[in-house]
Amino acid sequence: MKVNARKSNIHLSIHNVISESSCILDSSADVVSTSGADDPAYYLNGEYVGEDPAELCSKVLFTCYMASEHSSAGTRACADGLANDINSNHSSVFIDTIVSAVLTVFSLAQGFVPSFSSKDPREGLALQNIQARLRMVLAYLFAQLCLIAKGRTGGLLVLGSSNVDEMLVGYMTKYDCSSADINPIGSISKADLRKFLRKVHDDYGMTSLKAVIESVPTAELTPLVDGEVAQTDEAEIGLTYDELSVIGQLRRPHGLGPYGTFLALCSMWHPKFSYEQIEEKVKRFFWRYRINRHKTTVATPAYHATEYSPDDHRNDHRPFLYPDMAYQFEKIRLKVVELNASKR
Repeated sequence: MKVNARKSNIHLSIHNVISESSCILDSSADVVSTSGADDPAYYLNGEYVGEDPAELCSKVLFTCYMASEHSSAGTRACADGLANDINSNHSSVFIDTIVSAVLTVFSLAQGFVPSFSSKDPREGLALQNIQARLRMVLAYLFAQLCLIAKGRTGGLLVLGSSNVDEMLVGYMTKYDCSSADINPIGSISKADLRKFLRKVHDDYGMTSLKAVIESVPTAELTPLVDGEVAQTDEAEIGLTYDELSVIGQLRRPHGLGPYGTFLALCSMWHPKFSYEQIEEKVKRFFWRYRINRHKTTVATPAYHATEYSPDDHRNDHRPFLYPDMAYQFEKIRLKVVELNASKR
């Protein structure tokens, strides 16, 4: 049983759909009739749950859209639409009062109030992180108390919602929605997650997924501009999710480091990208990878589903502390000079 905090449309849609699909598979199996049924697979805390996947999903899946003043109407519509399609036990809340309370405590202690308009980027980042971390706290509160509110026994598990690409470059906050009891999508790239959603949309007719698939990935942690989202994942990372997926798979299972990745991408991406552009993308990826690899040590264990999973707990036991990669980066730079000279 699960409680889902809001992170991005695609991530939350994926594990909600996985949960719903599990309900459909369970309910489509050969089952005994309700009279005299004793198969424990069809009982939840001693109560027979029947064979209807929508009914089962409403009992085992709790979802919560945790909005802030920075959330858009589009993501709210996506959350409500998907919850309706899968029949989850859904609620929507605003976290602004909690964020304000925490910032008040800080300002009383330190004598200043952080602002998104500050020239110091640390202030804006701190304001984003406190939203993300409070969503984790709230998710666990819901997990512990939702069934009590419904007059039911038992407890809930919290599902994490960070993917491979975010984990590789550290585009996540420690102890936010990446921290949970289990992460069903932690070993899957964003590109493959989109493919999965398209298949579910086509095979199961979940119409709400169309808007999710077409949405621009965003954390929605910074102020809106004229009511529209100004923050996007790919702009902040400096790489597209498709590019991250390719580079991530060159890293594992192909086992390439910065220089080997650069050479491989030259044959894959040139002349679409210049050698200098490929150099910049490789350096950007591995710089982020190097400084953020430590985050994998506290990430929620992921369901192991791919060869390219970076899960530090069960699968990918690489170092989590790295020196700078000046040697590799310089080697790439010299190779760019050599490749450009050979074209003349």
